[in-house]
Amino acid sequence: MIKSVFLTVQPFNKKILVKKGSDILSSLVKGGIFITSHCGGKGICRKCKIKILKGSFYSEEEEKLTEERKDKNIYLACRTKVMGNLEIEILPETVISEKVEDKTFEKEGEFSYRTHPVKDDFGLSPITKKIFLKLPQPSFEDTTSDYERLLRELKKITDEIPFSINIESIRKLPNILRDGLGELTLTVVKDEKYYEVVNIEQGDTSLNNFGIAIDIGTTTIAASLLDIKEEVVLKKGVTFNRQASFGDDIISRIVFAEKKGGLKKLHQAVVETVNGMIVNLTESCGISINDIYCVVISGNMTMVHLLLEINPSFLRKEPYIPVANIFPLFKSSDVGIRINRKGVVATIPGGYPYVGGDITAGILISGIYKEEVLSLFVDIGTNGEIVVGNKDFLVCASASAGPAFEGSGVRNGVRVMEGAIQTFQIRNEDVHFETVGGTKPIGICGSGYIELLCELFKNNIINRNGIFIGKHKRIIEKDGMKEFVVTENSANGEEIAITQADIDNLIRAKGAIFSAISTILKTIGLKFEDIKKFYIAGGFGNSINIKKAVEIGLLPDLPEERFKFLGNTSLRGAEGYILSEEFRRLSREIIKKLTYVDLSRSPIYMEEYMKSLFIPHTDYLETLEFK
Repeated sequence: MIKSVFLTVQPFNKKILVKKGSDILSSLVKGGIFITSHCGGKGICRKCKIKILKGSFYSEEEEKLTEERKDKNIYLACRTKVMGNLEIEILPETVISEKVEDKTFEKEGEFSYRTHPVKDDFGLSPITKKIFLKLPQPSFEDTTSDYERLLRELKKITDEIPFSINIESIRKLPNILRDGLGELTLTVVKDEKYYEVVNIEQGDTSLNNFGIAIDIGTTTIAASLLDIKEEVVLKKGVTFNRQASFGDDIISRIVFAEKKGGLKKLHQAVVETVNGMIVNLTESCGISINDIYCVVISGNMTMVHLLLEINPSFLRKEPYIPVANIFPLFKSSDVGIRINRKGVVATIPGGYPYVGGDITAGILISGIYKEEVLSLFVDIGTNGEIVVGNKDFLVCASASAGPAFEGSGVRNGVRVMEGAIQTFQIRNEDVHFETVGGTKPIGICGSGYIELLCELFKNNIINRNGIFIGKHKRIIEKDGMKEFVVTENSANGEEIAITQADIDNLIRAKGAIFSAISTILKTIGLKFEDIKKFYIAGGFGNSINIKKAVEIGLLPDLPEERFKFLGNTSLRGAEGYILSEEFRRLSREIIKKLTYVDLSRSPIYMEEYMKSLFIPHTDYLETLEFK
């Protein structure tokens, strides 16, 4: 008989009833606690560290533990089993918090978030609208039916498109009309061809109309709460995508979704993350979720399929076909998103299996689709999506860069958060760095790794291949691998270092981005110098040091004034989709104009990729000499 035991998790002081012999990682997921595990529990990424406080357990990695980890009782959750009542502590850098963090969005490009830019660029016609009406009371002189009375008043306001009304609203109409002396508020959802009345309320509630914009990234999820009536963003936030517990990239999640029960788990993980953010955003602003009638999702095709609990398998199988490019509106209750139960969920259209609504949003927000000059848009994340073109044509591609620049796949990587190291300088034997918030370091974020890689190369600590060379007091060997120690004075008392494996991952990531750009340009017969405007989007875009990004070969060597940071265009696009009918119309039109370059089938790409696996990069013939 299988015995059940309690797993107590600190600092949450939460008890989870689990089966004896269960691994800690899956037990935490069962209890609704998600921690970083980029390899999906295979014991490879070594990110799911927990501290054993007391109780009975068995570690599959006991013999491989370093003395430092043994002394501190640090184990991997995926390789440690609960053998009796057990108490553990989740380390701060390991937990996937659902806390909404505002700080990442204090500075985004040149846009003001109190006056939304969509108003000037696309005009305003929100996806949900509240209409206050004062209907004449029924009488012997006016025996028009309640429904016809309602339609009569609506026609005085707009003749744009027809209205439809659901049965639930019809049922409420008689009492509300009479009890409220004819004063009532309609909540309508605007589809392409009609308005649907989804709710009727007594009195004037037209000021209470809010929406949620969501950017579902592979690694992080960002959200903003909009006051639709006032056309402003009230609050923004970002957190980890809880799906990270099942794998750190798109392919690993598709593979997990193909397992029995896998799709449901991935769906639940992302929905719970989204719902947690909605609760945090609304509570912090004193708003009821019942006043939220729309959620707009922006993300790549895999993330959208998983959110909607649709089998994503065929996205990675030839000929790579999504279930839909343009999804209809869904009821929020059908998706599992907790807003007003009569609310809707919309998704920004996507053009291709690996170029989704997040890139459609980027095209519109950057304005590349209407530029006179040749322009390039790149969204740097777990996948690097690139669009080249202007008002006459748009060519796109997607490169699997991996999550290194988002703080995953590297030993001490973290996302942009308080304590993340983001700038570096190496002077002789000394390392100087700055952290977000000026606090003790907890790890290194993407922009920090760009600077560190550049500094290591400029100081002849690594060569063009990214291999450690020479002698330096900070280069040590641990577990058979060389690493460069950045600091031993971290927030958790452990050293922060960059390993040889980290450098290899970072070079592959920067190489994937650069080679994708060069492949697109060569495919259409253009050169780097032809690019007059270079737009950069992504979670860490604003903090990239352009000069150092060029020096390591992440970005092409162009005049610095041609580069422009746009921040999170995917999230901004979701906001625009909520507020503007023109934005929604253009998003449907843009995907028809896109031409996709499949890098996996391109005869140019592999050569370009091999050339990019050096610092900064090299000629193809030289790559043969290096081998």
